[in-house]
Amino acid sequence: MTRGTIHILLVDDDKYFRHAVKTVLSDIAVFTEADDRLKAHKLLQNNHFDLALVDMHIDGPEAGIEILKYAKSKKIHTITLSSQTDEKIIEKAYLSGCNHFLAKRSFNSHLKPYIQKFIKQYQDSPLEKLFSENYITQHSGLKKQIENLCKIDLREKTILITGETGVGKSILGRFLHSHNYPDNAPFIHLNCSEISENLIESELFGHEKGAFTGATSQKKGKLEQAHNGTLFLDEIATMSQSMQQKILQAIETGSFSPVGSNQVIQSRFTLITATCENLFEKIANGKFRQDLYYRISGLNLNIPPLRERKKDIPLLVKYFLKQSPRRVVLKEEALEKIIDKQWPGNIRELKKFIDILTLNSEGIIDAEDILPCSTQINLRSNQLLTPAQINFIQQNGLRDFMRTIEEECVKSSMLKHKGKITHVIRELKISSSAFYRIFETMHH
Repeated sequence: MTRGTIHILLVDDDKYFRHAVKTVLSDIAVFTEADDRLKAHKLLQNNHFDLALVDMHIDGPEAGIEILKYAKSKKIHTITLSSQTDEKIIEKAYLSGCNHFLAKRSFNSHLKPYIQKFIKQYQDSPLEKLFSENYITQHSGLKKQIENLCKIDLREKTILITGETGVGKSILGRFLHSHNYPDNAPFIHLNCSEISENLIESELFGHEKGAFTGATSQKKGKLEQAHNGTLFLDEIATMSQSMQQKILQAIETGSFSPVGSNQVIQSRFTLITATCENLFEKIANGKFRQDLYYRISGLNLNIPPLRERKKDIPLLVKYFLKQSPRRVVLKEEALEKIIDKQWPGNIRELKKFIDILTLNSEGIIDAEDILPCSTQINLRSNQLLTPAQINFIQQNGLRDFMRTIEEECVKSSMLKHKGKITHVIRELKISSSAFYRIFETMHH
């Protein structure tokens, strides 16, 4: 197999169909053709092929089965192309060694993506690179989940990624996108927890000029931007019930209207959603729509926390140490103490810990260096929060806390400056659009 191309044996007695297949795959494949069983058998016997496309009913109903069995004995990946819909015939094809059964009427849109994925899987080894460079893990259960998803054409499907904060949901979401789309396909990421309630609809669906205060120009929404690519909605569980209803309708129909417009926009994309929260618990408490859960789930990826993947910790520590421009020596006893920690912030917390450790150490990191560094990080994280603020966050969530803080700061500054907006913006060091966004929430 040369890089970027694949050698295919095309077995079909319809020369026009063979020509159509070659036209679709001309840029990624080199073809050898066979129009009967004997020729196909001889070619398989004397040549190497990366893949065989086999018509089920060439030379009668049993000929395709014989070719599939022989190709399997030669360890050749096979795709059956057939107009048959009989489940017994399809089952027989799979039992005879067929790796993929595709209806002939669908070959024009579905065959090339499947073969491109085959090339990626067997030629470029993207999973091997992922697990050793981009998302380092040796956890067999997690690797198996990802491998299973990579066997599926995920285009225009919905995938739900769950796992605690810091486990790398966004990294794996982007990987699944790149595994299914070409490099120029859009990958649109939106963290729902970072967008205020009154702006998230505009972010997702876009808006017309003048649709609301501050809408000084037309804006294209994330759903429209994701057309023919992937929309990644992080922390989807933070969406309000009304917003959940709107996004559900957009997913169901594949259409939506921007805020302030009657125009209906169509968009086709893969939807990847992610959350660190327990959706079943939120459904039971009436905070997450059950129908939306069923719509976004089915193809699920649950990422175990780092404390359940202890064997990954030494690999990650080694990787993070290599990324630092400063070279240090980490003693075995120190590594053991790192492995024993719980890491509630998971990979993100571990990376930050190692970064600080390498900067603050004197070059050799011993076991006694671990606790002081950990304590320092914990003190820093709580330094700005009062017990009352921490309790408010636990009761109402971080987004409500941030919104309340913003509103209180603006109110205080406006009283101080007697309503002079320019002075408020200057004192708070915010943009005019940020001021009006906060000001609008204060009057809803």
